[in-house]
Amino acid sequence: MGLQAVPNTKSGSLFFTDARSCKDWLKSIPLTNVPQAQQKIVDALRNLNRSSDIVALERLTCMELLRDKVSYLLTEQRMRYAGKTIPLSHSDIAAWNISCNLIAEMEGGYRRCWIDATLEDAPLFAHGALIIQRIMRYIGLQMLIAGFIYRRFDPALWMRLHLQWMEAEARGLTGKRVKDSIGAIDGYSSVEQAYTAVLLGQAANIHELAPRQIDFVDAVLKRFGHKITITREADANPQGLVCAVDLLSNAGASFHPPTVLADHVRALIVEDLSKSLRRRLKKLADGEDPATLDLPAEWSVSDAQNQLMRLHRIWCEGTSPRPPATVPTEKHAILAFGITETHFFMSGTPFQQPGVKSELTRQEMADIEMFGKVSESTIRARYADFNYGTETWGIVDESRGHLRLLRPANSAHGVAIGKLVGIKIGRQDTFFLGVVRELVEELDGNIFATIAMLPGKPEATTVRSSDTRNRTSNYVQGFRLPPMDALKIPETLVVPSSFSQQGRGIDIFHAGHGSPKEVKVAEFIERGLDFDRVTIS
Repeated sequence: MGLQAVPNTKSGSLFFTDARSCKDWLKSIPLTNVPQAQQKIVDALRNLNRSSDIVALERLTCMELLRDKVSYLLTEQRMRYAGKTIPLSHSDIAAWNISCNLIAEMEGGYRRCWIDATLEDAPLFAHGALIIQRIMRYIGLQMLIAGFIYRRFDPALWMRLHLQWMEAEARGLTGKRVKDSIGAIDGYSSVEQAYTAVLLGQAANIHELAPRQIDFVDAVLKRFGHKITITREADANPQGLVCAVDLLSNAGASFHPPTVLADHVRALIVEDLSKSLRRRLKKLADGEDPATLDLPAEWSVSDAQNQLMRLHRIWCEGTSPRPPATVPTEKHAILAFGITETHFFMSGTPFQQPGVKSELTRQEMADIEMFGKVSESTIRARYADFNYGTETWGIVDESRGHLRLLRPANSAHGVAIGKLVGIKIGRQDTFFLGVVRELVEELDGNIFATIAMLPGKPEATTVRSSDTRNRTSNYVQGFRLPPMDALKIPETLVVPSSFSQQGRGIDIFHAGHGSPKEVKVAEFIERGLDFDRVTIS
């Protein structure tokens, strides 16, 4: 990071000068305003990292004290921006930038400690493994914080990470155990664990995950990351592939056909990890609770099973989640956003409660007197009152059941993983339903969204809870997706998020029918950000 070239700070401008004063200073920071507390620590770190007037061991101790506080603040601040629609508001981006600066300065602080650990007689030589492990953690956090808002990070971070691994390897520090109360369940970690956590964390394709799913990946790596080893040679997995990382590249780990590894390439042995994940998948299939399997307790059996299967495919098999993409004939798609707007454009009429007749407006009555019907211009004006609108997005490529779209620069809608959209392509006369599966904001600011199409031609419908005692609302908008027997896909309903419960009844009202049809929720197929997709009986 070139910290040696930065002019030193005078000791009088330091916020603290040793571990004791650092601890007292941290106690004085109020935590009621998280961005302000973060900025205070950023300012203190900038001075500390550029000062030569502090004893080496005291500097490292101060960094360790700061680390606990920084971890808490980053977790609190993450709730400000993680999971929100992209692009973020100016205020949320400002909060995110403060967190980025804080992580970068923490990396810089430990790099400053490394200067005092490089020679055998250096004051921090004995703490070399701990310092490298911390540097790797903060490089990984810089990648991760970009992933929280689906931004690409500077690929140069990979080279910084690989260089630290080579340093540790050259000094025989890769397997040395160090205390780590933040990044490990048992309170201990190593350079190898920190390195593999970054490699596999990024290999998990964060751009496809909601914040809750990112936390699941992190929890699995904390619990099982020690089951991965790094070597200079490896046998192929059952799929005939080897997971490897090129230490001279700006890239992470990926799977390749087996070959003689170059001197600058390392292989990740994931066999023990694969056994652990497969063993837990079997127990989940038998109905065992995730918490008893060292998995996050708040996850349901089916959700944990789906996530573990996905991670096993990516980490241990090297299989691609989707077939290769092709450039489509159609270049544009029309999008409607969310259940309410999609229902409006699919049905062609504003939503109203079944059996409730709306009164004609003065203009509608005038149209009927003059033309015998409501004119199209009056209908369009009425629709405009709802402020609903569609947007045209460019189609970049397509694969089986997926479309990758480019968000136009003038778009008024944000996007998030798990949001429902209506989508119409080319000369289609109706909207189909899709779900945002992947988001990437490139370094040039362009935002790409991958949409997974839900199977079947949807039918706009009207639903309500049939449980009169617990019913909190009248009818709301929903969709019916017909069964597809050839693909063994059952009939499903798409309803607002948290609208239904397994085993509970739903009333479906179809126009032209005198009374609603009652069905029961059999199973949740998918829980999206703003919808649930359920099978019915």
